[in-house]
Amino acid sequence: MPGMPSRISRNRRSLGQGLDREVYQVTRKIADERTQYGDTSFRLSFALVYDEIRRSNSSLNRKNKKLLEDSIERVIETIEQENAGDSACESADEHFGGRESEGAVFTKPPSNGLNRSIVGMWSVASPKGSSTPKLDGDASLNGAAIPTTNETAASNKRRQANGEPLSKRRKAAPAAIDKSPPSHISLADVGGVDNVIQQFEDLLVLPMTRPEIYAASKVQPPRGVLIHGPPGCGKTMIANAFAAELGVNFISISAPSIVSGMSGESEKALRDHFDEARKCAPCLVFIDEIDAITPKRESAQREMEKRIVAQLLTCMDDLALEKTDGKPIVVLAATNRPDSLDAALRRGGRFDKEINMTVPSEPVRGQILRALTRETNLAADVDFDLLAKRTPGFVGADLNDLVSTAGAAAIKRYLAVLKSHSETATIDVDMDSTVSKEKIHPPCAEPSPVSSVVTSLRKLIKYTKETSSSSGTEPNAIEISQKDFLTSLPLVQPSALREGFATIPTTTFADIGALRQHRTELLSTIIQPILDPGLYSRVGITAPSGMLLWGPPGCGKTLLAKAVANESKANFISVKGPELLNKYVGESERAVRQVFVRARSSVPVVIFFDELDALVPRRDGAMSEASARVVNTLLTELDGVGGAREGIYIIAATNRPDIIDPAMLRPGRLETLLFVGLPSAEERVEIMRTLVHKSLKNVEFTRQMAEVAEACDGFSGADLEALLRRAGYAAIRKGTVARGIDGEDLQRARDEVRRSVSDKDLVRYEKLKVEWGTGIGGAA
Repeated sequence: MPGMPSRISRNRRSLGQGLDREVYQVTRKIADERTQYGDTSFRLSFALVYDEIRRSNSSLNRKNKKLLEDSIERVIETIEQENAGDSACESADEHFGGRESEGAVFTKPPSNGLNRSIVGMWSVASPKGSSTPKLDGDASLNGAAIPTTNETAASNKRRQANGEPLSKRRKAAPAAIDKSPPSHISLADVGGVDNVIQQFEDLLVLPMTRPEIYAASKVQPPRGVLIHGPPGCGKTMIANAFAAELGVNFISISAPSIVSGMSGESEKALRDHFDEARKCAPCLVFIDEIDAITPKRESAQREMEKRIVAQLLTCMDDLALEKTDGKPIVVLAATNRPDSLDAALRRGGRFDKEINMTVPSEPVRGQILRALTRETNLAADVDFDLLAKRTPGFVGADLNDLVSTAGAAAIKRYLAVLKSHSETATIDVDMDSTVSKEKIHPPCAEPSPVSSVVTSLRKLIKYTKETSSSSGTEPNAIEISQKDFLTSLPLVQPSALREGFATIPTTTFADIGALRQHRTELLSTIIQPILDPGLYSRVGITAPSGMLLWGPPGCGKTLLAKAVANESKANFISVKGPELLNKYVGESERAVRQVFVRARSSVPVVIFFDELDALVPRRDGAMSEASARVVNTLLTELDGVGGAREGIYIIAATNRPDIIDPAMLRPGRLETLLFVGLPSAEERVEIMRTLVHKSLKNVEFTRQMAEVAEACDGFSGADLEALLRRAGYAAIRKGTVARGIDGEDLQRARDEVRRSVSDKDLVRYEKLKVEWGTGIGGAA
């Protein structure tokens, strides 16, 4: 008994002489100050001491982080033991490496802290099947065994309850970096990307398979390839598929997983991956969503983001052949926000090669559907060409969702067959088979009737369990039919439409009455260059870059632009002029640039600027500075300064051409001016016939309707549509809905509808026609 405190003291971890003494003094000072000001609820914690040392200018602030953390934990543990009372007889010198004299006898009885630790050990249940640990006989009190590490266990338990790290917590060994190429995908699973595969072939095949050619010829292989495009276009899939085909070492990095909360850990993780790539070169490194770790440094919110960018730049520069023993390493990166990357990443020697994954066109969508259903059980009536035509704006991910939804529809159809078989089959179903009757219905209560839905479900479950598909009563395999695809089409929203990218409109030239000369001009100016890009180059000229449709409102300018996009099978981006304007500085210009960024990802594409006069008014003294910046931005984009203009065609519409900035109308921008005026009497009859056939399915176009259309002098196409709608109201009031609209209804509506273009406006348009011309025949 007298030697027990000495034995416990010798089992305590002693403190060192140097760093521990300084930390001990600082910690004691913090505790004394808190106690002096009467803070009785104060408790020492790791975070409190660590923050106090880091805020100070002492030499401790410059110590190694790991050594300092370990020292703080040792000191706090020692002070807690002092406060518990089991170290009251020891001096500070004994903590810092001092040893007790042999045979020293302590007459102080065991402290309450020691008793509490012993009682705490009683509450710990021994694992089942294990025996009580054997302890030293000297370390016992009144027959109770005293574990030699009870003080450390109690302090660790308290620290864990406070949310602080445990004493001497061991760091987990870093996980091994996987270098094996992907095995779950191949290029056969990717469709419609033949041009992208060709670009990868030129950039990656020889560096990965014959690196000695580059080393012998002293030529640097590609160091970085940036894959960008709209979401869902297959950027990650094509990178993994090409790596699987090459079969070389492949390190995949998810950019957000690099970011760490500890200072320096993010850069270290990036260095570790590149060091591993150098060890196993030749190697492909793929960084997915690279924009998450490489923002523009001038707009970065934190210093950590700037350090990560700088670290990646350094790692890219270290991939030269002379630094990798002649073994090439190529870094692939994917992003849908290429403009948000730091400019230093896209210079030569880093990500100098870029591949744009665009929104798939109609033929490409057909190839993607064939690749996605390569191993799917399809019915013979599936028409991929029709599905590709019905899916404008769909990217690869949307088409994959379409195939999955169609498969679910086929399974639902099969379930309906099973359900019909279960209804006709003779099956005895216990209505209360799953639950005891006594539990549901008390003896004195009448049982309530079971719902027919529940009864049908129970029959279906019992039928499917008792029968199998091999019995011959049901089809052995589920086939996805064309009807399943057509049923699933309205249920899938294309990502291109959701993200603001282009789609192909459904309006055709057959939906437009008259305007035959305008169709000819648009055919030679826009449609033919899209369908046959080499037509103008064979002559040695370039295709017109843009066209301005001007004229009175309601004459079909917007319909013409949509029909052009549909006829040429090009994507269509409709931009309302006022919707790009924003009151915040720089936002309007950014919106204009974003339109052209989206257009470059959707070529061939027709951009239609409606109400252009609201977006680019004349730059005179009365114009604000913000509006002038928007005009300048649009002019530079039209010139192709912000990026390539190949495959991008501009159509603009306005009914106020006299207030548009003249710089927009020079050659090379909106150089073709096409006047869309009020229809003549013959054209009004054709427009009325088109509207009747389109809107009124069971009504024949009569001579009386033609006479009414001829008599509507000065009416535009929109006015004739309003006339037809008003005649429908008259038929509803008369109660002749079953018979439809007749000439009498049209004549009555003629007295109620007024034309939208006044005589004053007509005079103004006639003057403009004399100044600018109609544009009919000029382009041809």
